[in-house]
Parts: sequence; C-alpha cells; structure tokens
Amino acid sequence: MSKPDEEILPSFDFPGSEPAAEAAPVAAPPEVKPVLQARCPCCGAVRPKGDTFCGDCGYFFKEPYPSDEELAAGAPVAVAAPASADPIRVRGRYELVEQLAERQGVERFRARDLGVSGTDNIPVIVLRQPAPQEVTPEAVPAESSEEAPDTIPPPDDEIMPSFDDVVVPTAGGPVTEVLPSKPVWPSVLWERDLLDSSEHPGLPMVRDVFTDDGFQYLVEEVPQGTPLWDYHDDPDRSYHDKFMTLARVAEVIQALHKAGAMVEGIRPDIFVIDDEGQPHITELTDILPLPVPVDVPLRGGLYTAPELLAAPVTATPRADLYSFGAMLVALHCHRELTEKEFSKPGQLNWGKFWMDYPDLHPAFARLLMKTMSRGVDGRFPTDEAMKTDPTGFDELIKTLKVCARTLDLCRLEVAAWTTTGIVRTGNEDAFAFLHSCESRQDDVSDAALVMLADGMGGYDAGEVAAAMCIAQLRKNLIALKPFNATAGASGFPTDTPHTDNAPAPLDVEMARTMVRAALKDANSHVFKASRTPGVGKRGMGCTAEVVYVDGRNLVVGHVGDSRTYHLSEGTLKQITRDQTLVNRLVELGTLSAEEAENHPRKNELQQAIGGQPDVEPGVYSAKLKPGDFVIVCSDGVTNHIKDKMLRDFLTGDDGGSAERAARRLVHLVNMEGATDNATIVVIRAT
Repeated sequence: MSKPDEEILPSFDFPGSEPAAEAAPVAAPPEVKPVLQARCPCCGAVRPKGDTFCGDCGYFFKEPYPSDEELAAGAPVAVAAPASADPIRVRGRYELVEQLAERQGVERFRARDLGVSGTDNIPVIVLRQPAPQEVTPEAVPAESSEEAPDTIPPPDDEIMPSFDDVVVPTAGGPVTEVLPSKPVWPSVLWERDLLDSSEHPGLPMVRDVFTDDGFQYLVEEVPQGTPLWDYHDDPDRSYHDKFMTLARVAEVIQALHKAGAMVEGIRPDIFVIDDEGQPHITELTDILPLPVPVDVPLRGGLYTAPELLAAPVTATPRADLYSFGAMLVALHCHRELTEKEFSKPGQLNWGKFWMDYPDLHPAFARLLMKTMSRGVDGRFPTDEAMKTDPTGFDELIKTLKVCARTLDLCRLEVAAWTTTGIVRTGNEDAFAFLHSCESRQDDVSDAALVMLADGMGGYDAGEVAAAMCIAQLRKNLIALKPFNATAGASGFPTDTPHTDNAPAPLDVEMARTMVRAALKDANSHVFKASRTPGVGKRGMGCTAEVVYVDGRNLVVGHVGDSRTYHLSEGTLKQITRDQTLVNRLVELGTLSAEEAENHPRKNELQQAIGGQPDVEPGVYSAKLKPGDFVIVCSDGVTNHIKDKMLRDFLTGDDGGSAERAARRLVHLVNMEGATDNATIVVIRAT
C-alpha cells in the first residue's frame, strides 16, 4: 500500500488553484514552561481572570479564581501554548492557530488558509483526527490483491473511504469481503457527509478534505457577517427584520435535523448574519448526532436542554427548542444567561422574568413559554401541528414569522377633549376620530383616523365651515383603503378569510396622495358653500388636520395653523408647519422665534380650508414606536401650552394614558386663560 504522502489527495480547492507543495517537516517547538489558566468547570473553556460567568456556556462562577498554587495542584486548567511556539502548518497552506475543542480524538482548530502562494489569510476551521491504521498483509485474503485507498474520496464518490470500512468475516473466520459502513460520530467523514447532505446556505461550506502525515483533515469556511448579538441589539433595526432572521436561524437548525444532527447549545455567539439577512452558523463544536449516543460527552451549559443532560439517548430534536428559547431569552435581556435567571436547573424563573418584563408582547411571551419549557411536552408542537412535524420546528418558524409581523405593530389608545374656553361664547372647533381593531388568528390590525378643524370668521360661520370640512373629509376617506378599515371594513384580505394572511403593509406614498386629495376636495366644497346663498357665509373657513396611524406608520395632512406633534423616545417634534405670515417670516430669517410669539399678526393665515378656490396641503409621514404619543390640536391649545411644557407633561407622571393626558391638558389650557376654543386629540402607542 502506498503511503499517504505519496498519493494525489482529493481536495475542495477552488477552481484554478494548484495542488500545494509538500509541507516541510515542522521542527519541534522549544521547551517552554506552559502557562496554567483556569477552566470553566462546566464546559472546559478558558476562564479569564475577573469574569463572573463563562463567556462560552454562561456558567456562573461560584468559586473564586484559583491561585497559582491551586492551579499547580490540579485545579481545572487550560494549558496555553507559549507565544514563542511556531504555529503548525499542514499541507503547506493551513496554519493551525488555536484548538477550539477535542472530542474522542477529533480536534477542532481555528486556522488560517494561506493559499497555494502562502500570501492569503483566510480564516477557516480545521478538523483533525488520526488516520486509520493500515491493514497488514496477513489480514488481507490471498485472493485479493487490490490495495485499499488511504485517502478520503471526493464527496460525490459512491465508494466510502477505507478508514471507515467494516471487515466482515465468514463463519469460518477468514475475511471474505469489505463492506462500506456509515460514518460514525465524531469523525471527519461524519461531519463532511453531514454538510454535503444538508446543502443549506446557513451551514459552513467544505473547502478541503485530505490526509496528511498520518492525520485526516477537514477544512470548513468561516462565514463572515454581523454577529447575531450585534444584529439583534441594533436599536434602528425593526422587529420584522430581527424575527425574520431568527426564523431563518431556526431553518438552519431544521436543516441539521433533516441531515441527522442537532445542536447541544444554540447560542447567539455561534451565528453571524450576512448582508442579505441570511444567518450562518460559524462553527460546529456543539453538533451531536441523532439519535444521541448513550455516552456522549456534553458541555452542559445553561443553553442545554434538561433531558439531554439527564438521559442523552432519549433526546429528540425538541431539545433544540429549549436551547433556541434560551437564546431568545438571552437576546431579549441583551446579555448572556446566568444561573440567577433559573429557579432550578433547566427551569427559568418565570415569576422573576415576568416581574422584570411585565409589558412583554404576548406573542413573544407565548413563544418563550413554548420553547424554553423544562418539560418536553410543554414545547412545540401543539396538538394539530404534531401530526405534520413532531420536531416542532415548523410551528416555531411560523410563530417567529408572526412575531415579525406583529411586534412592530403598536396598539393604540385614542382620546379627545374640547373646550369653548374662558373668553369665547361658542365653540367653532370640530373633530372626529375613528378607531378600529381587528384580529384573525395571531395577526392584529389596529388603526385610527383623526380629523380636526378650527373654524375661523367669528360671526361668519366658522363653526359651519369646520363641521362641513370634517363631514367631507370623513365621506371621502372612509370610502378608500386603507382608511375604510376605521369605519368598519375589514383590514384583512377578504378573499381568504380562513387563512393567516396578514393585512398588507401600508403604502405610505399612496396614503399621502389620498390625504392630500381629500383636503383639496374639502377646500373646494367649503369654498363653493361659502358662495352659495342659504348654505354658508362668504369668508367662512377653517384649518384642518388629518392624521392616520396604523400601528407602524403616521401620515399627516395639514392646512392652516392647527398642529400635529410626535413625541418619540423623549423628543417632541412638531410634524406640521404653521401656514401663517409670521411663521413664513421666521423661516426667511426676518423674525426671530421670540419676536414671532408676540407679533400682532401671528394668527394671520396664508392658507385655510375655504379661503381660496385651491390650497396646497402640507403632507408628512413618520414611523411609530411603542411608547410614542401623537398630539393633534387647535391653536387654542398651543397659544397657552408651549412645546417644552407639552413635552414635560407627556413624559412626566401627568401623561400616562391617552384619556388622562387629553383631559388634563384641556384643564391646563383653561387654567392658563383659554382665550380661544381649544381641542386636543391624544394617540398613545403601546
């Protein structure tokens, strides 16, 4: 039989690359006294001095860091290679940098691919195990003269490599044939076959496989991207993106199940997300075969399912549901799990968790309870889903997608109050709001349409103009999608009422166009009425605000000097722009904001509904987040309550619910003198 280094070895080199030159023998490293470091007693990872929990498995260190004497006396240690030791290079191109793990003779290294030229520096993972012993001539039957191959064949070969062949004796004892066997775990070939058979983009790609100097090697890519921790912690990223990515993470795990494997510990640090949003598992240290062997060595961290620790051979893919749920809890808490989160091993302290997060979204809360359950029967799948997928991962993926659709959706509280004020005789303000909420299966549609008008003209029928404007706006808008949902139409697809189809996302630009058109039509209607005897009075008019919120989006249409504000994360922003002469002078730099406050013409409008045959409404849009407030009000409110006072009020103890905020703001206006009618509509997003 030829020696391994004399044979042309199969490879997964990229097209155009040449076989590497024979690696020169590596000189033995100098004798340097190793540095002793403490290990985690749970998973065996190196324990940095000063850390309170293991960054690898989350184990909480109850014991103090051992002294040098304790380390020398046999405390759990890791032997750090001296800095002066020369790195090991195999096949002339793969430089082994750091050993990550060792399992039953199979070592896993963090490594660098230097390429054929030796100038590349591509991170890779390298697996290594001793090559099988050569078969002696005495063990080979005389009638067989064929040499057994001693290298791993390419993945598409039908004949399995010789180092996993099973020798089958006859009843009389002599060997009669050699049959290929299924690769056993752990082994280089087992992992190679796992990756080849799964063919999932979220799993590492095999780059090379070969035998060298008595060892079998498997080289895997190290996927690049944003760590899942950073991806999920990004405050600017939507829940839709986060949970769709988590659904894809679940699909990666499901692909492993179908290939005959599971993951002992599904942790955030083993995933990265590429620019297309596809998650990739970075290394397979925690991969276990299905079914799980009786004597399987486990890391036993806080992400490991209880049944896997108690009786590994009984574990099924549902153990990965527990591990996935533990990862969800860690991501939600923005930190690694510690033993403080558990009331007993494998049992999250749910009472403390609900106290810490009392406003958790119900869909997400259910997801946690159906994954991180100590008892297997408490996890997915539920009764009907068990018939089609007993692993529970189909239902998990479906539920993650529900969360993606709904967690960004704010629930709405809407309240409105108006007052004639202390000086005026009649109230020329008018308002209407329509609020609807509908649910089908796990999806919810929540939307509100607010219309507010402030009549002008005093004895010239300003109240008529305001009422007429509100009526025309309502008539036009509730005849159109999506606004018709606020008046009783369904926000869900009507042609598929028994499916889980969610409402279509709002087309913001289309909504802006519709609001602009509705305001222009209302202006035309009021203008014509003001010139029709017996209908209105010449000169009557009003301001107008149209505000639509759907739980994600805010769309505003505006004519005049009533205002719409948006309070988000403690910052109050005036969405609309006052269409007054004085405000225009401020924008041009002719007047300061302080001078404009007391200018005698500060209420002189440049545009109003009914004032001219045509108007050009201002139209605005913004995104809504939980905790936001939207305030729609007439100038009778803003004449007495300045922006800073309004912000302080909403962010202080007086804010609270929409109803309490609206009622107390009207009281505050009256206490300040209420020289004009004052109307306020408060929308609170939760």
